[in-house]
Amino acid sequence: MISNIEDGHTECFLPKDLIKDVITNVKIFPIQLHFIGDKAYVPCDTKEFPSGTEITAIDDKPINNVRQTLFKLLSSDGSIETEKYIKINDGHDPFSYLYYVVYGEKANFKVSYKTLSGQLLVKTLHADYFNNMACPPMKIKINQYLHTEYKPDHVAIMTIGTFASDLMEKTKENFTVFLDTSFTELMHKKIEKLIIDLRDNGGGDDTNGALLYSYLTAKPFPYYTSLNSNKKEVKDHPNLTIQQPKENNFKGKVEFLISGKSFSGAAEFSSIAKSNSRGLFIGEETGGGYYGNTSGSKITLILPNSKIRVNIPLYKYVMAVKKSQYKDRGIIPDYTIVPTIQDFIQHKDVQMDLAIKLMNERK
Repeated sequence: MISNIEDGHTECFLPKDLIKDVITNVKIFPIQLHFIGDKAYVPCDTKEFPSGTEITAIDDKPINNVRQTLFKLLSSDGSIETEKYIKINDGHDPFSYLYYVVYGEKANFKVSYKTLSGQLLVKTLHADYFNNMACPPMKIKINQYLHTEYKPDHVAIMTIGTFASDLMEKTKENFTVFLDTSFTELMHKKIEKLIIDLRDNGGGDDTNGALLYSYLTAKPFPYYTSLNSNKKEVKDHPNLTIQQPKENNFKGKVEFLISGKSFSGAAEFSSIAKSNSRGLFIGEETGGGYYGNTSGSKITLILPNSKIRVNIPLYKYVMAVKKSQYKDRGIIPDYTIVPTIQDFIQHKDVQMDLAIKLMNERK
């Protein structure tokens, strides 16, 4: 039901004691697969498969049919699927757990797969507990969200990993200071080409997106056209006023790196930059919608019998953007590039490589 609402901020969560019980007592599919498009792969070496092995079916169900069935359980903005890939691959809603929810507990799994040489084979895998799962999603501790580095030929890369001020407080970073210092430095260094990396930015404070764009334009600009709940229209939000450019705004060429993790406030910022044709977008469709979202304050319901927790956002944010080709999608890149399984295994950043290549080719 929640998935069909098509709102990425509306989510439900099992009670903690039930999650703990599943982790401790339920045997599941023993490998965390990595999905790319309509295919699934083993992302690390296991005792059964070498890394990069393609799984074509489980229990005679084609893997893409399985993916489509599991995706029906995952919430996202509109018909965007990139965020669902993030959830199923990176541990928010891991594949093995979803497979158990849909198909039930099994002692064994009949797995059809394709070897690295292209041979089609079948193998039986024994179910195992969560803590014994092969290729579990990596947990990365973040020590820095904001960073600027300089490349040859007057190219700079600005990484903005979040718009959430509370997260930046934990890493002792100040977004306002970072932007003012960085863009002043870009000016002094005579940087002409800027790549802004938003691929890990899940959003955060509303005003931080507008603040970032104020450093990328020389003209006043609108950000939100409206903000309201089902009870009232908000009129005093800072993003509802015409935004003013900063004096040290960047006038050079810009590229934006985006992904399915670029959600909420990061998608809001991207929609403004895209609508105003500020630069090229490279990577994968944002997880957040182009026209806006429902987010902000929320209420949390605890269902009385199951104790499932349901988060319901209360405010509708509408962006000041031009009409798009799609009514229910995110920001679509000018250059869509999805890392292959070998790129993933070898930690190749093909999206950044393309961004730098394209930037160096621009006059």
